[in-house]
Amino acid sequence: MSDATQYVQYRSDGEDESYVQIYLSHVRAADDIRIRYDFDRDGWVVEQASVFEWDTTGIVDPVCDPEWAEVAFILAWGRAKKKDDDTPAKDGE
Repeated sequence: MSDATQYVQYRSDGEDESYVQIYLSHVRAADDIRIRYDFDRDGWVVEQASVFEWDTTGIVDPVCDPEWAEVAFILAWGRAKKKDDDTPAKDGE
């Protein structure tokens, strides 16, 4: 097993639905996840598909679910020290 860390620069202007898709390259099976930034909620959205489409011929398998759904939301500043009103503080506050 490698301990290598890979950094990916996420670029978004807040208007598009760009995301980073991550998959596990290992004998253990795991669904892919997609991560995108939600500028309205100021945090990261983790999405997962319920079923993946395996057909590569262009024919859509009716059993597959190509829709991705949010499974987690992570505040952008979730670990920052909190202010007196219990809201997360942003850098420099």
